[in-house]
Amino acid sequence: MSEHTPSSTKKPKVAAPTFEQGARQMKEALKDHRPEAFFANPEDPLRHAFAAKAIIHSGPSGMPLMGDEARATLNTVIDKPSTGKTLAYFHVPFCETRCLYCMFYQNPLAESASKRYADALVRELELWADKPIQKDSKFNALYFGGGTPTALEANDMRRVLAAIHKYLPLTNDCEITMEARFHNFGDDKVEAALEGGVNRFSLGVQTFNSEIRQSMQRVDDLETMVRRIEYFASFNQAAIVTDLIYGFPGQTPEVWEEDLKMAASLPLDGIDCYQLNVFEKSPLATRIASGKLPQSATSDQKAEMFARSVEFFTNQNWRRLSNNHWAQGNRERNIYNHYGKSACDCLAFGSAAGGRLHQLSFMTDRNLEEYYRLIDAGQKPAQFLLAPKANWELLRTVSAEMESGAMNLHRMSEKFGINLVKMAEPIINQWLEAGLLEERGQWLVQTVAGQYWHVTMAQLLVNWLEPMLPGYQDKTDELAFTHGQPMRKHATRPAPKKEESSTPSLLKETQPMDTKTTETIDAAALMASLSEEVLAHPHVKMMMNMMGIEKTEDLVNHPDALKMIVDMAAAHGANPAAKA
Repeated sequence: MSEHTPSSTKKPKVAAPTFEQGARQMKEALKDHRPEAFFANPEDPLRHAFAAKAIIHSGPSGMPLMGDEARATLNTVIDKPSTGKTLAYFHVPFCETRCLYCMFYQNPLAESASKRYADALVRELELWADKPIQKDSKFNALYFGGGTPTALEANDMRRVLAAIHKYLPLTNDCEITMEARFHNFGDDKVEAALEGGVNRFSLGVQTFNSEIRQSMQRVDDLETMVRRIEYFASFNQAAIVTDLIYGFPGQTPEVWEEDLKMAASLPLDGIDCYQLNVFEKSPLATRIASGKLPQSATSDQKAEMFARSVEFFTNQNWRRLSNNHWAQGNRERNIYNHYGKSACDCLAFGSAAGGRLHQLSFMTDRNLEEYYRLIDAGQKPAQFLLAPKANWELLRTVSAEMESGAMNLHRMSEKFGINLVKMAEPIINQWLEAGLLEERGQWLVQTVAGQYWHVTMAQLLVNWLEPMLPGYQDKTDELAFTHGQPMRKHATRPAPKKEESSTPSLLKETQPMDTKTTETIDAAALMASLSEEVLAHPHVKMMMNMMGIEKTEDLVNHPDALKMIVDMAAAHGANPAAKA
């Protein structure tokens, strides 16, 4: 048949099954807020426990702050050292090519970028060098992510690592991870990283199938990857870890099986198995929708691939470190990834880096020139911050334990002085009956089905528990709490009457807003006044993602967010009401 089929017989384009579509389906299915809405499907818990994956990262929300207010709030906690496990994250926001599925791409790699960016990282390390949050904390794990950390030139890599050893108190067993692409990660860079103390390489394999890799804009083929993995391992100085992703277009169960076998045959210390998320705004979704690539795997197909990975690595006698991570031997520890999901502190460096200090979650400026400007002005370049709501640490702990694969509500109840066992009982009992959990003493351990759905389960449990906890405030309230700084105060939500259901709105937007301000805002008019350029700005998209606002048109239901967008645009010299 001719490739140029007459338009009258062309098949209509089919939209890619995206993460956002599934999340909206999940939200719609649970609108009535009854306890039964949190229940899992017992008929086929592995493939169809829930309508879809509900969220990317589970956990409690907070009160959003932007720009100068975010930086001022963050500065209120830097005179207090971190306690317990402490992490540091370094973001390198450059990529030589953009992988089709990736939503972290920011800046193309320019030849002159490495030195300037390394200079900025060193200056950022110097900013808080005399502050207790940095000089008096003990850092257990560091992580270089991106982007592409190995985009830094060898000499610049050495300078940044030397500054880290100078300005960050590292524990004697500190794990230092560097994410790496095979392409453009030459011998000089490998040696520079090892000389600087890197003791863990996380390699972006995704799949060993050369055809599928290159269809995703990954450059190197199977032979190159195998050769380089063997080279990295030959130094015998660092854990060698790879990421595998299941669900790519064209990745059949047979291809996935070959990926697993190839990974197990190589001198690797650890392997992560992640499911593919196709995001609406990603190039991958566009190519699938246009017919240039076949459909990605469905949720039930990905569930089967996940289950096969569990069976495979169990039979290979690999150790399970988390729901997604496997290790062999004793070198791989996975410290950063383990504690990163908990309530511990993480000091962040670089443009578009995410961190957390004393329960304040923050992200640095994504705009590279603005990041440089703030560093040159001697300011920590925080652009967005979430101040904690009541019970943040408790809910973060619930989320982290659920994501780890096993949870002990009895222990958490003792720690926080709240009977979480009783509160969670209706949901936990149903999940036990549905085959997502098993009881082992006081522990609730996930089955393979529960492991596949663990992120969704974690968020559902957070949403179920939160309204029943003391001090709960609904989405129209702001916390009267900000580490010593006064904030607008609103009334705490009263406890529900006994005859009323205390079931929360599942996955509802929980960002707080100033009710006094909201009353005076004509949200529809304000929304209509914003230009397309402002609404498409990366800072606006970042704020929407962190506040759980899925679509631009949904902003009309969030007057607080609209007000912040106007203020943010004005602060950057833009005219928000100038229509494009």
